[in-house]
Amino acid sequence: MKTKGNKLMTFRAFSIGFSAALLALACGSDDNNNDNNEDPEDPVSVPNVPDPPAVVDPCANPLTAPQIATCLGYIPPVVNNPGVDPADPRDLALEAAQNVLKSECGECHGSQLTPQSAKAGMNYIEDIDQLVATGKIIPLDSAGSRIIQRMQAGEMPPPQSGNDPVRQSDINIVAQFIDNPLFWDDEVGPESCPDNDFNYDDLYQEISIDLARLDADDALTTRYISLTNRFQAGVCADGTALDRDRDALTKLVNALSTETTVEPPVPINRDETIFRINLEDYGWDVASVDDVGGAGVDVVDANGNIVNFVDKWEAIVANNVYAVPFVGDDADQAVQDSGTLVPVMFADSLLDAASIGNLYYALIDVDVTQTLDNFIAVDLDIDVAENLLDEDQVRAGTTKSRISRQDRVIQRDEIGVRQGVLWQSFDFLDDQNESIFEDPFGFAEGGTEAIFTLPNGMFGYIIADENSLIVEDSDILLDSSQNNFRAVTSVSCSNCHIAGLIPVVDEVRDTALGLAISSGLNRDEVEQLEAIYPEADEFARIVADDSSTFYQSALNQADLPIAGVDPVSFVFLRFDTDLTLADAAGDLAVTPDFLDQFLNELDPVLGVLDSGSRLDRDDFTAVYVNSLCILSAVNENTPDPVVCDAAAALLLQ
Repeated sequence: MKTKGNKLMTFRAFSIGFSAALLALACGSDDNNNDNNEDPEDPVSVPNVPDPPAVVDPCANPLTAPQIATCLGYIPPVVNNPGVDPADPRDLALEAAQNVLKSECGECHGSQLTPQSAKAGMNYIEDIDQLVATGKIIPLDSAGSRIIQRMQAGEMPPPQSGNDPVRQSDINIVAQFIDNPLFWDDEVGPESCPDNDFNYDDLYQEISIDLARLDADDALTTRYISLTNRFQAGVCADGTALDRDRDALTKLVNALSTETTVEPPVPINRDETIFRINLEDYGWDVASVDDVGGAGVDVVDANGNIVNFVDKWEAIVANNVYAVPFVGDDADQAVQDSGTLVPVMFADSLLDAASIGNLYYALIDVDVTQTLDNFIAVDLDIDVAENLLDEDQVRAGTTKSRISRQDRVIQRDEIGVRQGVLWQSFDFLDDQNESIFEDPFGFAEGGTEAIFTLPNGMFGYIIADENSLIVEDSDILLDSSQNNFRAVTSVSCSNCHIAGLIPVVDEVRDTALGLAISSGLNRDEVEQLEAIYPEADEFARIVADDSSTFYQSALNQADLPIAGVDPVSFVFLRFDTDLTLADAAGDLAVTPDFLDQFLNELDPVLGVLDSGSRLDRDDFTAVYVNSLCILSAVNENTPDPVVCDAAAALLLQ
């Protein structure tokens, strides 16, 4: 009979070894540095390693920006490029992309070759600018870029070279750089249809006609999400750019769903720029977190105050500056039929509001006034301590995370209240100078990141601090897409878990088993260790099954990509970039020429658009409602005068 309890606590001061392929739970790419480019799923032989001497961790203290690349290894080592600024997200992402191309394709196309000796005369594979100039990379269009197409097809490197195909995680590094709008200020995208015109009168007419076709009860839970601002900005309705917005919309609403089914939004117009959703399909019509504020959805605001809304749609409206109530014949009819003052929102501003922070947590029914531990025990019905004792839990550990400052322990439990899984990743407290090899079962948590399957199979994400308090972002996890490098729930996580769970290399199992005799472990203790830390092939199966059974299955049901660039994080990043005249015109539902003609009637902050310069998104947001009220005066449907008066008064303060 096996002895339970703290018997595994006897493991102390483990030395470092490599064994099984495991899972990196928190947000980021391939979570280990593989200097020889070996597949992280391949088991690695473990020599007998003596206990290492004590080492002072150079990354134990808070990091300055120049230390990030050195201490954290977030990107592959810089190769012959001393000009890289570790404080610049674009520099880091550029160097990561170039290093992938150099390591995978440099043998035949690297800069060390002459044009005469290089295959096809191409000796600039790691030079992104040259790849753009020669048309092999199309900025903001990785799917149309020849470099990505050839790697995805397994044509680069060619099969006859004998080299392994490029790993999907490495292809994603290059694709994410190509598609990140933060990195291409001078690019407008792969296509443009500048003559598009679709104003608020057109929008509300389409909505009111569609509502009239519905049963009256269904209409009361029907809402609309629009891409017409992107269309108005000149994005072609039938192009790949707007397809990514459509994918982002579909993924977002299902990733914010608490229902068991995957429900793609329904297009209602020929150009597929206006989509209908029913709140009941996503659990948006019922109470979210009901422990504090009674009926409705409770959202904790930036000041820690609880604000209650009648449903989740209204909670998003209240947090979205671009969600403006309109009046007029069509607007009034739409409001009456739908039962809400704002029956339609633009997809990108909705996504920007709903995919991060406490609103995100509320939408997926996570009460931020409780701890993560309580959410796991009560809402998911998981007894993690009992699962460990019963050997129903899987754990792993690594010291080589590329997205965390500390050693990490990774843990899997099955959800008790319904079908699904929970993966947690625990970061060690740096001020306690702990190591995963001192005690893999009794460490002090410096922070926790959790991925759990929602009822429909999509992923939900939670970040918690060392006290298990649920937080909006992390200073332990890094996201180089963010200007402050902090990982943000949920977009940072969604950005790198496009294909599901991410494999890394465990460093605990074989070393611990190698020390079993000297540590005095008995057979039962060894068996428990082996059960909790499975072999590489077994763990690879668990990882693959969890990804395919839940997350990838949900994506397939929604006809969404499971590789490449995450559409949600892409739209989130694009929305927050500086605006062109066309972008601003789209959000204001006027043509660029019309906006340019009336710029002198608007707030002076918009004046930079007249010279072709870009406008900061936050500056535009501050004057958006007032500008909309002025420019919409010629329409039949206009913003509510009460809202307009309040916006004008606010600007005068």
